[in-house]
Amino acid sequence: MRGRILVVLVLLAACGRTATDISAQQPGVDLAQAALRGGSPETALQIAGHVLATSPGNEAALVVQGDALTDLGRMDEARISYTNALHSNPLSVGAEIGLGRLSLSSDPAKAEGLFLEALNHDPRNTTAFNDLGVARDLLGNHAGAQMAYRQALGVNPQDTAAEVNLALSMAMAGSANDAVQMLRPLAAAPGASVKMRHDLAAALTMAGDREEAARILSADLSPEQVQQALNAYAAARSGGPAGLAPTSAVGGSAIALSDTAAVAGGRRVQFASAPTEDAARAAWQHLQQQIPTLLVGRRPLFIQDQQGGLVSWRVLAGGFPDEVQALAFCHQVRDAGAACSLAGP
Repeated sequence: MRGRILVVLVLLAACGRTATDISAQQPGVDLAQAALRGGSPETALQIAGHVLATSPGNEAALVVQGDALTDLGRMDEARISYTNALHSNPLSVGAEIGLGRLSLSSDPAKAEGLFLEALNHDPRNTTAFNDLGVARDLLGNHAGAQMAYRQALGVNPQDTAAEVNLALSMAMAGSANDAVQMLRPLAAAPGASVKMRHDLAAALTMAGDREEAARILSADLSPEQVQQALNAYAAARSGGPAGLAPTSAVGGSAIALSDTAAVAGGRRVQFASAPTEDAARAAWQHLQQQIPTLLVGRRPLFIQDQQGGLVSWRVLAGGFPDEVQALAFCHQVRDAGAACSLAGP
């Protein structure tokens, strides 16, 4: 069961941050939210901290702080921040969604309840509808998941994440051919992401067309990784074999979007920043347990930074041929519950 949950998690995309709790009257919070959208959770955390220093019970700042901590992989601290936001406002939709996402991989039933609470408080929140669908797919309730995705699309017909998740849910439930028809135009659209193409490959695999799926995946993965991805996609279909993901995984993903071997040059991504080299190496070891397959073939880079007399160690990985693939990889890492942001070339 754990293996299938990990596979499903990497296929389904949670929506972006909810804007429910962000007020235009709070420029500091707005700035923190903008930093999050730009892939700078450290900056967002710092800005939210400044707001909370003068307004400790600021619900919106606590939610953004929780979101930033989640992106940085500091889950226990994020949970505290969301809980504090609920203490400030028991109807905090952002806090309920944040807590739900923290529970997705370990307790999808609990996550489902939290997303339903969010929808009770904000019945048109597309983020909550989409995340509710993810929770239900993890529970094997594909009919309920598809209802949630359709409700998100009823509120916002342009919600691509809900559209893709609806197609993947249909594929997992046995309607893979219909899912392929939904995903083909999205994957063929100008500027379609690597993940979008891989979503089509997943649906094709579940429809029994491994040959075309393999051709799509071969543009980004090695032959060995293509076979690994095909097997994992097949396992995501309900009734498929479970346990294809490493049994040691605590969270994270069972499919690597771009698990090419580590090479010099290209773009790099940052997972964490630590006060000492030992702490940085410990952070990498934790990532290997949390997202083992996403890190296949990747070697860590531990780089020392000195700013204002303070020393820190950054945990990086390189070898991405361009920014698009680096950002796509970070998207999967964040969806799996770990932190990731684009680093300098």
